[in-house]
Amino acid sequence: MATSSRDSQRFRPLLPQLSPPIPSSPIPGRCHGNTVAGTQATSQRVKIRKPPYEQLFDLMRSAPEQDARDILKRLRSGVDVETLISHVADGDLLLQLSVAPETRYRYDFPYVSTMPASLVTNDNPYLQSFIYEAATIYPSPEQLEVPQQSPSSLEASPGPYPHGAELAKYGPIYQKPFQAAVVIEPLLSQVHISSWTSVCQDDELMRSLLSIWLHCEYHFTAALQKDLFLEDMAAQREDFCSSLLVNIILAYACICYPRFKNRAHYWDPQTLTYRFLAEAKRLWELEAGRPRITTIQAGLLFNVFYNLSGLDEVGQAYRIQAIALANSMHLFSSSAFQGQSAKIRNGMAYAAWALFNWETLVGFSFMFAPLLSKQPDWDLPDPSKDSQWYGEVWVKYPMSNHLLPLHFGQVFRATSSFRIIMNEVCQAAYSGDPGISLRQAREFLSRLKAWFGFLPECLTPKSIVLPGHLQLHMYYHHLILTIFRPLLDEELDQGPSPQHIVDDASRYLQTLIRLYYIRHGYEAMDLFIVIPLVLAAYDCLDAINEQTPPTQLESLRSTLILAAKGLYSQRMNHYLADALFRVIRGRMRPAEVSLFKGMMNLDEGELDKKPDMGQAVRSHWPITVVKNKKDVESYVLANLVENYAHLNLEAAADGPSDNIPS
Repeated sequence: MATSSRDSQRFRPLLPQLSPPIPSSPIPGRCHGNTVAGTQATSQRVKIRKPPYEQLFDLMRSAPEQDARDILKRLRSGVDVETLISHVADGDLLLQLSVAPETRYRYDFPYVSTMPASLVTNDNPYLQSFIYEAATIYPSPEQLEVPQQSPSSLEASPGPYPHGAELAKYGPIYQKPFQAAVVIEPLLSQVHISSWTSVCQDDELMRSLLSIWLHCEYHFTAALQKDLFLEDMAAQREDFCSSLLVNIILAYACICYPRFKNRAHYWDPQTLTYRFLAEAKRLWELEAGRPRITTIQAGLLFNVFYNLSGLDEVGQAYRIQAIALANSMHLFSSSAFQGQSAKIRNGMAYAAWALFNWETLVGFSFMFAPLLSKQPDWDLPDPSKDSQWYGEVWVKYPMSNHLLPLHFGQVFRATSSFRIIMNEVCQAAYSGDPGISLRQAREFLSRLKAWFGFLPECLTPKSIVLPGHLQLHMYYHHLILTIFRPLLDEELDQGPSPQHIVDDASRYLQTLIRLYYIRHGYEAMDLFIVIPLVLAAYDCLDAINEQTPPTQLESLRSTLILAAKGLYSQRMNHYLADALFRVIRGRMRPAEVSLFKGMMNLDEGELDKKPDMGQAVRSHWPITVVKNKKDVESYVLANLVENYAHLNLEAAADGPSDNIPS
């Protein structure tokens, strides 16, 4: 809780501790706030240990008549018993949580509870942000009190997130984790998804899947314009909707859905993830040669899905085919669609930019020159004047009577401008030797700073708060690291040294990782977050050795354990995170492994049991910034899994071999 000394200062001093504090609770990353309703609900669920069919019988017997009918309807539609029980029970839990729990909280860092001193500098813009201020100084209760109103009286709050007198209205977005919000999308209530897939007939469940996908992952890939997609789905039109596209989206959505226990097990035929994916693959085989916008978008999403499954070598074929189809349609040329309706032209323009943005990101991530080397010949409208072109996403937080926009249009346009620069960096760095010169690097840095300086208000360091906003800033600093780390040994010219630029970018990236955690935690599905986490973890592992001074060691450990915690949490959502965690876990010294086990309160042997790596990892992703292209194979995920995923288990089980400073 905030103290009086904290209230008297804008920011309290943040100093690293020389030894890990003794946690007051065995559960790391705890949330501050009154959650009595949630605790009671969880306690009630833990007591249930009956066989699934007996639980189902109890549910049917005790549920209200209408609820019992709904349960029976879902059972007859093909939903398996365990999934149905989990869905109903978790729905009841969410109902209890929505009554009146206090959700104004922040997450505690799992090792050292404060920001490392190296991050707390006057020139760090992210420590002047609303998100940091809200996490360190709670507002008074009266600031958050809003009259309870019926859903029909919900107000939409346009524009950037304001401050001053308006802060109370926007308080939830800065004071509550994003996973507490729900997407409010009227079009979802109008769609009958079961008419687009043969896998499942439970429309309510599939609406929930689409809603959670819009909430968790839509910002990251932005593969389609959601309004065009949902409108055509509701109207049974096929311009921007198809069974192929619906099934691959639902497969992706399943791994976002926290009520599915084995959602990361894409290989398990008993899961809906597997079934939707199998149906999507069947339809792809039939439609892969047809140049349709929905097939292109499906190819992009197949690529995303296989990437997060650690199978990017499999997924690249879908991406390449999507680009081939787009080129055959002349998708990137606006003149090819003269005479078409405004809706068709807008949909084509959006699809062109989405594919360009994704291809650029894949090229950057996998260190190759993107197949699309020129930006689309389509103008992107100003979101402040035409937000409908992009399709805004609105959310509502508990105990708030306002709908809040995610500023999707601003994010998409800023991302597209950023990817133009990123694409040029990739073309210069990976098209051949000798790569980027120091002069070119400074030119790119100048352009990046200009882009950064003209970000809309909602995306400035002061205002960013949502995962999609933080993601954009993390990639900005990641790109700077990628440009300048290979140049650390270059002869200096005028201007800041490459080392100074790299140090700043690394410091800001680590700050953003921590801001993300204290506001949102790492449990909710977010494919993107594993990228900066593994980057930070690798840097820490490289810096920790027997000669590391104690104060620096504690700072490095605090970042390493936080990053490892994030990967450990995300492995519940997708298999890529599991592979990354095993690599980081394998590279840790026994001393850090022991600390991690203590912070996570893991059962004896839970971390040290032989990992289930029976599923292949076929990934050519270099998981950290590579200074020399000749060394790239040493950092490729598939090779690292082979080298590190099974290491150190016996040593860790016997206890740490290093002395842990106290």
